[in-house]
Amino acid sequence: MRMEIEYEKQTIAPELLFAAVAEELAAGRRASFTVTGMSMWPFLCHLRDQVVVEKCDPAALRVGDIVLFQTPLGNYMLHRIIALRPDAFMTAGDGNCFRDGWFSPGCVKAKAVTVIRKGKAIGCGSAGWRFASGLWRALSPIRPLLLRLGRRMGNQKARIRKWLKKHKQD
Repeated sequence: MRMEIEYEKQTIAPELLFAAVAEELAAGRRASFTVTGMSMWPFLCHLRDQVVVEKCDPAALRVGDIVLFQTPLGNYMLHRIIALRPDAFMTAGDGNCFRDGWFSPGCVKAKAVTVIRKGKAIGCGSAGWRFASGLWRALSPIRPLLLRLGRRMGNQKARIRKWLKKHKQD
């Protein structure tokens, strides 16, 4: 028997969202939220994907993990770990061509364990996900070119859809 649950989507301020996420994590539960922003594109897309996070041991984090962390300035970020030291981790958004810098392990609030895209759950620890994200990290020297091409292709797809919609009515 398959059960589907419909959730009402609401837009709330980040401080309220992350307070609710912190409450769920403190109770030993997973939390989920819809991704906003394009800093993790193409792996996570603005308003399309949801991410499920769970509390984690910062000592068990690995390069390639996506973590929810709070910067020393109080901002929350959901970015991928690209380097580790015993006393710090470095992150970058998959859609960015720059690094965020080094952060203390104490900044980590949670680790992404699942991405929900179009109703389908994708495990962040699955072989396919780890392979694709590892390949994307390896391509970082040509990432600016790949991002430009990807965005251009996305713009072309939007134009084609608009043209088809317009000419379908004729």
